[in-house]
Amino acid sequence: MNLDFEKSLTYISKDPGWVNKLLAGSGILLATFAVYVIPLFAFLFSDSVVVGAGSFLLCFIFSLVMTFVIAGYFVQTGNRRINFANSFLPDWTEFGRMFVTGLKYFIGFFIYSLPIVILSLLFFVALAFVFAHHNAFHPAAFILLTAFGAFLLLFYILVMIFAPLMMANFFRNLKILSFVDFKAAFSMLKNNVGNYCVLILLFIALSVMTQLLFSILAVTVIGIIFVPVAYFYSYIVATELIAQFVIAAKENEQE
Repeated sequence: MNLDFEKSLTYISKDPGWVNKLLAGSGILLATFAVYVIPLFAFLFSDSVVVGAGSFLLCFIFSLVMTFVIAGYFVQTGNRRINFANSFLPDWTEFGRMFVTGLKYFIGFFIYSLPIVILSLLFFVALAFVFAHHNAFHPAAFILLTAFGAFLLLFYILVMIFAPLMMANFFRNLKILSFVDFKAAFSMLKNNVGNYCVLILLFIALSVMTQLLFSILAVTVIGIIFVPVAYFYSYIVATELIAQFVIAAKENEQE
């Protein structure tokens, strides 16, 4: 099985209720960011820092919860697609399940990204130390810092290249530690390297297309309304591509 980009573009339309689900998801996505308008008005009309800060905190919590819900929705979509060939998009009624799934996704991705976070902090600490003690700066320190930076950049690129693979591994069983189960993840990659390369290229193409569409829509006020729809739809397409990759890996294992 090869990845079918056209199929990923039309997958959403197979669900009889896809319009309502798309609009609901887009509305939630819009609310996740638009909610921050509330603290601004609260501060302007109340002229109170406490009221402004309190409303900002509440809106931040709401936005964070909705972010987990949206992420959980896409993960649940991919999981259903992997395990049930003719599955439809999940309903928006199971907010609790979506929230838990999304939370697990972010925890897993954070664990996967933790080495790059730690190395980045060490690099910036070393950089700050060198600039703070510029009088003691010498060529050896510059060489070591440059080598560290080059290694950090290379490591970051590798982490990002294999991030979709670990996401696909998480989509299979929804376990947090699937993000660091490299044995299971790379077993999917075995005999499926071509599809993974196509997956990466399609992700890049999809990102470019979405940003281009955003630039076009953002020109007018009416167009801005459809920006969340475009982004939500692109996430559905990306989810379907990941599901196709996992399904292809399963088929290769059975051969």
